[in-house]
Amino acid sequence: MKPHSQTPQDPSEMEQRRELTRVMLRLVRGMRAIFNTQAQEMGLTYARAHMILAVSRAEGLSQTCLAEVLDIETPSLNRTLDGLEKLGFLERRPDPNDKRVRQVFLTDHARENADQIESFTNDLRARVYHGIDAQALDAALNVLHAMDKNLDEMRHPCPK
Repeated sequence: MKPHSQTPQDPSEMEQRRELTRVMLRLVRGMRAIFNTQAQEMGLTYARAHMILAVSRAEGLSQTCLAEVLDIETPSLNRTLDGLEKLGFLERRPDPNDKRVRQVFLTDHARENADQIESFTNDLRARVYHGIDAQALDAALNVLHAMDKNLDEMRHPCPK
């Protein structure tokens, strides 16, 4: 990976970037841990609960599209789908237009759980964002989108 031309020379800016990175990672780990605890109370893992939510928001997606939505590799997706299918949460059906493609649907059992997962996810967000106004959220979102764009360019350096 080549060095980027915008490396700060100011030690205080370098420290700010270190601290921001540390806090972002801590937040992600903390939110995931709380989410995982809630999911485990339902007999699920974070990955399985996350997949149930993704399917509930767009039932009938192909496995390939679902992997893209979740930003995971196909083997990981298939392992999680296999587990959820065995537990009676999901079913895979052939696409009526292309029998080689498998679409993913929730079972009735999963729909009940999806509402509960959505509920504790919304509660978690409300608690994490407590006291943060819309303007601050907008500024944070702009920074995170710019960082995500930079990461994308690092992952996919070839022009499209």
